[in-house]
Amino acid sequence: MMTRLMSFLLLAGCTSLASQAVNPKSSDTPALQVSTSQLKNSRFHIVLDYHYNLGLSQRIGSQTQGRNETYRMGGNSLHLTALYDFTEKFSAGAGIGADRYTNTDFNTFPVYAAFRYRPLSRIPAAYVYTNAGYGLFKSVNIYAGWVGDLGIGYQYMLRKHFGLNFQLGYNLKEFAGIESYAYDPSTGQTTFLGKKSAVRHSVSFGFGLVF
Repeated sequence: MMTRLMSFLLLAGCTSLASQAVNPKSSDTPALQVSTSQLKNSRFHIVLDYHYNLGLSQRIGSQTQGRNETYRMGGNSLHLTALYDFTEKFSAGAGIGADRYTNTDFNTFPVYAAFRYRPLSRIPAAYVYTNAGYGLFKSVNIYAGWVGDLGIGYQYMLRKHFGLNFQLGYNLKEFAGIESYAYDPSTGQTTFLGKKSAVRHSVSFGFGLVF
């Protein structure tokens, strides 16, 4: 009697498992579909990036300074960008940054437009990018001027609104309104010569978070 009962329960359990495998519960299917759909349709992202700008050369007025042991030009920047995916390949948005360039030292707060294009269908996470903007909030230690970026990137999403962003590119930055003086040691007088602009060329290495 016990053997027949065990056989019956085992057969009933196997039948139940087979039925669930062939016809899963309706309550499980929509949740999976919604999750997949939301992941694909997530178009708006906020990106917080850190960049290290390795300076290659800098021109102040008519003088050009190359990178050497004396001029180890560098820089650190933090950018906050809002992006919208208009299509599967093209994204655009705007952002604001806080940049500190070193040797020579300059501070700037750029506001910029951002554009991304994903040319490779097989690698949708890879993209080319360009940013164009202008530095605001000019003061004694803060410089205005045009800013531009051009490069390649890779955005790896771990969840719907969380991922990693990597960038490698070229950074061009202008620092406008630099005051120039000439000092005469024989008289001890300093003469104001006017204002000049500096242009810095850098290689930019970026890492960030996507929300």
